[in-house]
Amino acid sequence: MDKNLKIVYLDRITAGPIDLKEKFSKYGKYIEYEDTDSSEIDERIKDVDVVITTRIKLGKKQFEKAEKLKLILITATGFNHIDVKSANEFGIKVANVSGYSTNSVAQLAITFLLNELTPVNKYYEEVKEGKWINVAVPEYQKYPIDDADGKILGIVGFGNIGKRVAQVAEILGMKVMVVKNNEKDYGKTNSVIEKDGILQYDLDEVLEKCDVLTLHVPLTDSTRNLINLEKMKKMKKSAVILNLARGPVINQEDLYFALKNKIIKSAAVDVTSVEPIEKNSKLFELDNILITPHIAWKSEKSMIKLMDDVEKNLKLFLEGKLEGLK
Repeated sequence: MDKNLKIVYLDRITAGPIDLKEKFSKYGKYIEYEDTDSSEIDERIKDVDVVITTRIKLGKKQFEKAEKLKLILITATGFNHIDVKSANEFGIKVANVSGYSTNSVAQLAITFLLNELTPVNKYYEEVKEGKWINVAVPEYQKYPIDDADGKILGIVGFGNIGKRVAQVAEILGMKVMVVKNNEKDYGKTNSVIEKDGILQYDLDEVLEKCDVLTLHVPLTDSTRNLINLEKMKKMKKSAVILNLARGPVINQEDLYFALKNKIIKSAAVDVTSVEPIEKNSKLFELDNILITPHIAWKSEKSMIKLMDDVEKNLKLFLEGKLEGLK
């Protein structure tokens, strides 16, 4: 095993309180930075063999100056911040990790779903203001409570996370409608298909029928702005959108318009088009959206598994067995 590697983690802050020095120092000199500004990237990677990062953007300009760089280990599933094509042209392997946060992301999706049906956060604010209302009184309908049982859940992205969300939703009595899991089929009109025993529908049909729509797709050319104003206008006015994928899967300007004008009822999102979200974002004007700071993947159990899998990718690379992203 090569003990002379120089390894740098550019945005250590994203990994939480896990001790990584012991894990990666076995392979050479390990340096970690809490975070890295774009102006600091070139200096920090110019003489390293391995870069570890969650969200730092790396492309051709950086690769040209990083002559020793052989491997980029992404501590996440999404890799839209890395120019993989350019990396491959420079002989740099890129590896991501998948499946580590299935339970964690699905858990937040279900939390969002249930909170939209029973808005506990809003009732808590009422209680803090001294309003202990008898919710059994018929005229008290400020924050109506709804049942999951009988509702239709539309799922866009039926990988490990989408499947886990579907399992829990069905236990709650919901009917699940899965959008065809082929990016080329998004927005097209075809007959319902059955795949792996699951009925899959056209996106437009799911939009028209679902009470809750949850998004679990990667960000690609096919999924960017997948949910826009035109699509939201196809939904019920009582519909709810959940986004635990990537911010740009929903056109954020269109989402603001749809929420402000009651085209849909509400939304709960763990991701935004720009992260961190701008302090003056128009979304903060609305009372029918819930925003969390991209935390779905960050359970302690998920983070431990993530870093174990990142180390496995490093070992595969050293053994000459890492295929890498293309």
